[in-house]
Amino acid sequence: MLRRAIHRRPELGFQAFETARLAADTMRSLGARVRTGVGVTGVIADLGAGEAGRPCIAIRADMDALPVQELNSVAYCSTVPGVMHACGHDAHVAMALGAAKLLAEEELPGRVRFLFQPSEERPDEEGISGAVHMIRAGALDGVDLVIAQHIGSETETGWVRIVSGPMSASEETFWITIRGEGCHGAYPHTGRDPIFVSAQVIGAIYGIVSRQINPMQSAVISIGLIQSGTQVNVIPSEVHLAGTIRSFDEEVRQALHAELRRAAEVARVLGGDYGLKIDLD
Repeated sequence: MLRRAIHRRPELGFQAFETARLAADTMRSLGARVRTGVGVTGVIADLGAGEAGRPCIAIRADMDALPVQELNSVAYCSTVPGVMHACGHDAHVAMALGAAKLLAEEELPGRVRFLFQPSEERPDEEGISGAVHMIRAGALDGVDLVIAQHIGSETETGWVRIVSGPMSASEETFWITIRGEGCHGAYPHTGRDPIFVSAQVIGAIYGIVSRQINPMQSAVISIGLIQSGTQVNVIPSEVHLAGTIRSFDEEVRQALHAELRRAAEVARVLGGDYGLKIDLD
């Protein structure tokens, strides 16, 4: 029921006020020492003994939803237009609070810190995520180990998957601006069409994993945003692309960076220009 209540009221980014309040109130009811407003809307809650020398384990849950319209017809469907818990963070919060209720019944030999993090899905205007904000505010001070989890539809209900080594890939966001020269659609030869150029850049990007990365290693590049133009008969001057790169290995990660820059260079070969930014979140 707790997960469904959170699902009904999804919140974006750092605006997770209701979810943070629910987490804080629940933790206080269990006798936890609670700090709110950590990293904007984050919550830190400590259960158990806090004496020096005692171990401290943190359990982390992200709270934010996605800007997606829910199309389900379930009774607990999102009540916020255009916003949905499509990535399972409602379940993550409920799981952390459920763990807290069980642990509150025990005499703990150390301390368990619960971290409720806002803005996992997207950073602020300066490219800083909720995790970084919370860490800067001291969320990991004195913490010996962090436990986190992520639900997945591919895992059968009632099962937990654990592996040796990385379980989830690192994720980075990239932005590419393709610059050309705008002109009328009837006279494309008088300008430099950035849409045509961006199509070639996209093709080069999607060839990176299949042709430049060892097939025995994992990597994914996905473009999720393409923006350009305002009129159907006008060739614009810029195209904006954005996407993500994921990998499990630092060597592969660096190779993806280098190959992404090489792919963007296609713009210059075709008479345009580009700007590339890669952010580690």
